[in-house]
Amino acid sequence: MKKVFILIALLFIAASGVAQKEKPLAQKLGFDSDAKLLIIHADDIGVAHSVNSASFDGFSTKSITSGSVMVPCPWFLEAAEYAKSNPNHDLGLHLTLTSEWKNYKWSGIASKDEIESLINKQGHFYASNKGIKRNATYQDVKKELKSQIKYAVDNGLDPTHLDTHMGAVTVRPDIVQAYFEVGHEHNLPILLSKEFESIIEVIDASKFDTSKLVWAEKIYQKSDDSPIDYPSWKKFYSEVIEDIEPGLNVLLVHLGYDNDELKAVTIDHPAYGAAWRGLDAKVLQDQAFLNLMIEKNIKLIRWRQIKDILY
Repeated sequence: MKKVFILIALLFIAASGVAQKEKPLAQKLGFDSDAKLLIIHADDIGVAHSVNSASFDGFSTKSITSGSVMVPCPWFLEAAEYAKSNPNHDLGLHLTLTSEWKNYKWSGIASKDEIESLINKQGHFYASNKGIKRNATYQDVKKELKSQIKYAVDNGLDPTHLDTHMGAVTVRPDIVQAYFEVGHEHNLPILLSKEFESIIEVIDASKFDTSKLVWAEKIYQKSDDSPIDYPSWKKFYSEVIEDIEPGLNVLLVHLGYDNDELKAVTIDHPAYGAAWRGLDAKVLQDQAFLNLMIEKNIKLIRWRQIKDILY
């Protein structure tokens, strides 16, 4: 009898452990546990009027479900006005520490004398992550990230999440630390790839709530050297939809209209240039692409849904 009692007790403990096991994100959002979730996310809003216009049109046509805004950029305030007029649209912050274009530059929101390690000799952010990795301090990075969030909120944005321009906040563990801490302090989910999970082992996780980190199964974006033409784009995006597996997936797109403004902004930079962004905008509205998502039972979601269950 005693053995039976012990066995029942052990079974009860095991059952309790199963009951307390964290539900998959899909179930928390009301989907089946094996649902294929996809956020179609427009980066770089705020960098140029053309990018803003194409992204706003993406929201209107429902070809994107989310976007993120570059706060230090010249067209940020237009994006902020749009956000105030369209509070149901899903906008996060594309935290920015680099300024990559040849003739089109920006620096930080914080005073330059407060973030000296982030500023080059010309008074701008560095053009690549190499400058950040070599020069940036934890203190300056955290100061600037917090300044960008405050400036966005002060101008009417209600951010749904944080992500990062050019992956600049991932170049060193102490900079990742600043990024995670800022997200925690402002109750904002952070976009992360499961390929990056090992970073937790080399930073101080006691400074933030790891349960609030959002790990995507896969993050997709067009970044290969295939020809910049519609057949190549259509092929890539069709392959993305075919590849999506159960869990959270994110498709990063870079929208814009291939016009004189964007050609000037992105001069000598065909990757993510005007033609590139124009193709991103076009392919998302291709009926074959939309039909393929339906055929593969892709469930489109927004960052705000995730934020609501986390906070």
